[in-house]
Amino acid sequence: MELSRRQVLAAGLATLGGATTPVARAQGYPNNVIRFIIPTPPGGGHDIMMRLVGQKLTERLGQPVIVESKPGATGAIAAQTVARAAPDGYTLLLAYSAFLTNLLLLPKPGYRQEDFSTVGMLALTPIALGISENLAASTLRQYVALAKTRPGQIAYGSYGQGSGGHFVGELFNMAAGIETIHVPYKGEAPALQDVIGGQVQAVCASIGGTKRYQGRIRTLAVASAERSPSYPDVPTFAELGYPGVDMPGWAALMAPAGTPKAVVDLLTKEVNEIVLLPDVKAKIAELGFDTVGWAPGRTQAFFKEQLASSEKLVRSGRVKI
Repeated sequence: MELSRRQVLAAGLATLGGATTPVARAQGYPNNVIRFIIPTPPGGGHDIMMRLVGQKLTERLGQPVIVESKPGATGAIAAQTVARAAPDGYTLLLAYSAFLTNLLLLPKPGYRQEDFSTVGMLALTPIALGISENLAASTLRQYVALAKTRPGQIAYGSYGQGSGGHFVGELFNMAAGIETIHVPYKGEAPALQDVIGGQVQAVCASIGGTKRYQGRIRTLAVASAERSPSYPDVPTFAELGYPGVDMPGWAALMAPAGTPKAVVDLLTKEVNEIVLLPDVKAKIAELGFDTVGWAPGRTQAFFKEQLASSEKLVRSGRVKI
């Protein structure tokens, strides 16, 4: 007798082991639409990535996976939505750097880190400094020299107040001893367009975003420990003399706290396998994201390191909301 898809799924859950697997089977997970809540506007890199992941997850689990955009409040609205959702595995959050920095910057972010179970880290999203091709600088050294002659006159955009781009911009200001002005935008796309349009002279955004506009935006450096595999021609800040400017962006999947472990384990397994599939990995790389597929433990250790680095910058008073 041919096994039904539900029987195959149940057998797959059983391989995860532990006393929690009957809970997932009793729930019949999944038997409903799964929602990815993202904190960024439609059409951006995170949206495209999660639609790719959602399509593959739909094929694997046999239930529709949809992406819902809830931008605003530097990602706090999306996080609040998922924190308050039923812990059943049907409402998941794509978290990025502001998920943690909101806890340091907002007096009432409306959620706690403890309100979530970690599913895993999907990708690192290297943050780069890009400048207008019309600016009289072609290297990071020349940009620093120019900024020192024009304190408070050069503006850089980012994809939001308290965003990873904002943190990288201020880390670099502090490391280089320059004063450039931060201009926050509601997402990466408008920040990049305003560099092209001349409203701001620089931008701290995903490396995929800045490299998308070669000829109009010059990508000077990336704020990661190593060069991006997707864009190996872009040096790190450390290579250029600024080792302290190391704060990669990231994209992690989170579930509401209390979601059954068997459900979280299933999602971790499926999603991490999906982002490492050659075709998915290649498409996500085009967005400037480097897929990693980290398990919850490694992801949580990364969160701890990022919080420590962010707290130092907040205490310095350079990043405020």
